[in-house]
Parts: sequence; structure tokens; C-alpha cells
Amino acid sequence: MQEPDKIRAFLKKVGRGKTLSRDLTREEAREAVASLLRGEFTPAQTGAFLQALRIKETSVDELVGAAEGAASFRQGAFPVQPAGAEHPLVVNLAFDTARKGGVVSLVALAWLRSRGLVRGMVVWEPPSIHREADAVGRTLDAIRSQPWLAASMPETATVREMCPRWQELASIRQELGFRSILNTVEKLLRPWETVPVVVGISHDTFSERLCHVLNALGAPRVAVVRGNHGTCDLGLGEKPTEVHAFADGVVREVLVGATDFPWKTDPSVLLVSSLDSWKDQLADDSSPLWGAVLAQAAFFHSIATGSPLSESVNLAASLPKGPLHA
Repeated sequence: MQEPDKIRAFLKKVGRGKTLSRDLTREEAREAVASLLRGEFTPAQTGAFLQALRIKETSVDELVGAAEGAASFRQGAFPVQPAGAEHPLVVNLAFDTARKGGVVSLVALAWLRSRGLVRGMVVWEPPSIHREADAVGRTLDAIRSQPWLAASMPETATVREMCPRWQELASIRQELGFRSILNTVEKLLRPWETVPVVVGISHDTFSERLCHVLNALGAPRVAVVRGNHGTCDLGLGEKPTEVHAFADGVVREVLVGATDFPWKTDPSVLLVSSLDSWKDQLADDSSPLWGAVLAQAAFFHSIATGSPLSESVNLAASLPKGPLHA
């Protein structure tokens, strides 16, 4: 089959609308995304393909294959995956929404590493649609204001560092202006492929599905969080955060809320209006921000270690919030 015919075959299979389209096999999805990244799709075909998959909705096999197709272009040198005794955890912060406020997950990972509890790898991607959002950068600035936290920053990797060809799709993604399978694939790529992983999403359409996808890609435990503004951040307001968690071959839906934690907090610390005060709040271990940080840290610890959340909460509560003194 000639290359143009191959692309048209992909489009024909997925482009017949909600009821008549058919799913790509895992192998077809892998080749389709690889072809996309090799530049074999025209701009019109790229837009049609992404829109068709958006209408049809992607299956587990399609998402697994798409992630494998993108991973086949992986380049770059990243920190070696640590041993299990270090409790490695991948936290994916690749989101493309108009994010408000900071990213508590980043602070929680720095705190966990400062205590020798969890070694995190943060995967993220600068937004291609809402480019004015720089939640990750502003949160990193707040962390750097505290030397003891800055010394424990988690490793980081952007999607375009892992897959340099990803950047070549940025302009057409911005021009299309809608979320596509590419936004989902960004949540599936990671340098450490066989460790527990946490991802955040803004809706529940793919929540359970992503658990199965990430497990098929090598993650032994998975938590898919419908967190604050599509991140992994727990909301900690009156409404509990919905989480789909995969462990021991089973996906369970759980609710995680403020009542699961002993620390007092205020959901308003997650608002953009509070972000400018994060540097001061991190310097004050009685601030409401620290309640959110420790709750997030306990949640991450439970996923990384496989411990019940209550045990991770008790462990975090037994440790000092601020810098350790000799």
C-alpha cells in the first residue's frame, strides 16, 4: 500500500461519524501516530484525523497504540529510573486548560523528596492553546523561594524533550483550537515507564479508560484524578475529588476529600488570587497552603507505595512540615 493510501485508509476507518466509524487496532493506531509525527499527513488530513477521533472517542487499544507510536520517537537523556525502594512516582502535569492558581502537586513532591519518602518524576508540557497560563513556572518560583524545598525538586521532563517531533504539531494544534487525542497522549508519555503514575483530567470520559491504558503501558498502579482545573491537585473543598485508581488488576472509583485529612486548609489557596502569596505561605507552616500540600503528599505516597491512604496520612502527620534541623 502506498503511503497516501495508508493515510486515507486510517481516515476512512475513523471518519464515518459517531455510529459508523470503526476503532483502529493497536497496531494501526501506533502506525497512524508515527506517520503523523513523521510528517506524512497533510495539514488537512491531520485536522480531519484528530477531529474524527474526537467525534468517535478513542478506545483503550487506540490510546495504547498512539502512546507507543509517540514513544517510538523518544530521545534525550533522563535520570535513570530509581529502584523500587526509593518509591518512584510519575506525576503527569500535561494539561491544556486555562489554569488558575498554582500547582500544589509540585510542592507536595518536593516535600516528599525532602523526607526521603517518594522520588517523583514530573512530566509536563507548555500549553499549546492557552499559552498565557504558566502555572508550573509560577509554582516553581514559589518553591525556589524556599531553599530547603528547592534542594528537593523532583526530576522533570517535557513531552517535547521526550519526543522532539511533538513541537512540530504545536502550530496546527493551536490553529484547530480543540482538545484531541494528542492531549491524551501527552498524559501517557513518561521516562520511567514501569512505576506508579498519577495523571489529572478535567472530565470523567476517559478516567477509568486511562487506568487500563497506563497499566497496559507498564504502570503497576495508576490514579486518574479529576483534580482542580484538570491537574492532579485535590480540590479539598466541600465536594470530594473523584479518582479512578488501578491496583491489583482492578479499577476502583474513590472519593478523596477534606475529611480524609487532619490538616486544616482553605480551598481558596488554589485560586489565582492566592498564588502571589504562596512564597509567604510556604515560609509559614501554619498557613492553609500547607494543609493542601500535606494532603496531596499523603495521597501521592499512598499511590507510590501501595499503602492505604490512612497510613500515608498518619506518616505525613508524624513528620515536621518545614525544614529538617540537624
